[in-house]
Amino acid sequence: MSIFSPARLLQLTVATFLLLIACTNLEAIGEESLAHSNEGLEFSHPLISNSPSPETKIRLDYLFLDVDGEVEDEELGEEGEGPSKFKESTIRLGLEYAFNRNISLEAEIPYTFLNADNGPNENNFNNIEVGLKLATFLLEEYGVILGGGIKLGLPTGDDSKGIGSDNIFEIEPFADFGVKIQDFELVGFLTLGFPVNQNRHQDEGDELKYNLSMLYPLGDIIEILLEFDGLTVLNGHGDGESVLNIDPGIKVAPFNLKQLVLGFGAGFPLTNDEEFEYRLIGSIFYFFHTSH
Repeated sequence: MSIFSPARLLQLTVATFLLLIACTNLEAIGEESLAHSNEGLEFSHPLISNSPSPETKIRLDYLFLDVDGEVEDEELGEEGEGPSKFKESTIRLGLEYAFNRNISLEAEIPYTFLNADNGPNENNFNNIEVGLKLATFLLEEYGVILGGGIKLGLPTGDDSKGIGSDNIFEIEPFADFGVKIQDFELVGFLTLGFPVNQNRHQDEGDELKYNLSMLYPLGDIIEILLEFDGLTVLNGHGDGESVLNIDPGIKVAPFNLKQLVLGFGAGFPLTNDEEFEYRLIGSIFYFFHTSH
């Protein structure tokens, strides 16, 4: 078995996840005042990726994708092949609640609009995601946070419209890290995606997803970002396909309000395999503490 096989990667992810739980419990024994305070190591929130720091926030996103390519048959159910060129707009509500600085629950609720050049326009809820995020601060004095967790994608979409899925569940364990060197922040995520409950005509493959975000503040109210995200299909339909995207962005805290942050970014593919021609993202964050 290859060291990069899905089974081996799953074992490694689960082992890391269990180790993080143990480290978090050990850390909590020695923590009393930091559990609900704003002191200590915290990371700003990227636009495309996630923050390794558990936090309590509300987020509203608008995502726009310009797609020039064929939609796969299995994404459209019995409707057949989709339009060769279309535009996709998604409004997404994100919620996160941190029980303490080590653990939080997350939910993302997207609603998507498809505008085809040569086909009907469609709209529907996309797949809703719920997740658990853990973090350990054992290396906090070195400016390092390690974490992990798991996400579950719910089949709240509609295959016949080409928006999400109405039967496939996505199980996504992940590991993450954050490194802070003075004001510079580096954040990385590695995620395995396993589709389950597929119909016999579906052949969605397991996916390895990766995100890397670099952030630097310009004064008190502006932060600039450079993010990379990609995925590799490990088996099934599209086996071996790999995409990598680059996303420059900016975040602004208007009137120097640390709780309220606005973000804007644009993404472009770097590989021949691509999910879109370009994408745009606009985000509004509201944090229930001073971290951003």
